[in-house]
Amino acid sequence: MEINSELFNQQRRPRFGTANPERMNMAFWEWMIRGGQGISEIRNNPKFEGFGPCHARFVFKVSPSREEGPIWTFSRYGATRTVLPDGRAVCVGGEHEDYYDPDFCIYNDVVVFTRSNQVEIYGYPAEIFPPTDFHTATLVNNRLFVIGSLGYQNARRPGETPVHIVDLADYEISRMRISGEAPGWIFEHAADFDQDGLITIRGGRIIREHNGKQVYRRNFDEYSLDVSSGVWRRDTNRNWHQFKVRQEDGKAFILERHPSIEALLPEGATILAKSSFNPEFTRIAVNGIPLSFTVGIGAIEIIVEEDAPEEMLLRVTDQIRAKTEAAIRTRCTIEKS
Repeated sequence: MEINSELFNQQRRPRFGTANPERMNMAFWEWMIRGGQGISEIRNNPKFEGFGPCHARFVFKVSPSREEGPIWTFSRYGATRTVLPDGRAVCVGGEHEDYYDPDFCIYNDVVVFTRSNQVEIYGYPAEIFPPTDFHTATLVNNRLFVIGSLGYQNARRPGETPVHIVDLADYEISRMRISGEAPGWIFEHAADFDQDGLITIRGGRIIREHNGKQVYRRNFDEYSLDVSSGVWRRDTNRNWHQFKVRQEDGKAFILERHPSIEALLPEGATILAKSSFNPEFTRIAVNGIPLSFTVGIGAIEIIVEEDAPEEMLLRVTDQIRAKTEAAIRTRCTIEKS
């Protein structure tokens, strides 16, 4: 497949569809997806992402520019790829890089690798299917239930849980009307479908509104969606607590400012093991109360895995804050999510 500069300039930018769906016949997009490989190689390698924008910029001698906008790519994070029983592979959404990158973009398309080794790209109006990433796509009969999203910051609606349905007969997308106790604006979660007609959501993070700002909180509970009625049900109510210790100056815990777990242990703490809910965390016990915590780049995250007394929570988290200050010689603050 040959792409000249004229075709590149015509088709280089992402764009929304004008119908539900619109078949996007973009030779440059397909060239980016294929990445010089055959569809069979792509189908058998779920990590294959085709050509990235850097490759396109090198080939067509284009410099990065925020004014000119991003270059369309299939190289994405937070996308889903579902292999159907008939051999099709259906890929939904995803984002390229982050806001600081000139090629940052969150996509709202559906890319299909067909049984006859063809590529089909479907676009949608943003009001039908908004840019979606870090969602789940669950196959139920001949439909994909796309649940959750991180999305662009100004498009998030904390408290809501987006559920879109992709009809795999024609790739039309509809928004599901839901009720009940939904998880909220959730992303990076997992989803499973059972024979009772329920999609169960667990893990991930939830965005909430607090003092006019969006705050991220880990999801500790499980929620089930009845696919026939659209009713959500909360299956657990663990009431765990989450705290973050940050540097007062807003800087990151990097290089010499990255304290060890052992240096931060509060009084009476014993290390148990890696945390069962997230292997990046270390699980400890303080006076019989289990906690998990990790040292991230921007914060030390502490999860109290029980509904413990407020006095005990404040004492333990303040000890971790004080030990962090001593380890990095910088004032720190505590934030409760």
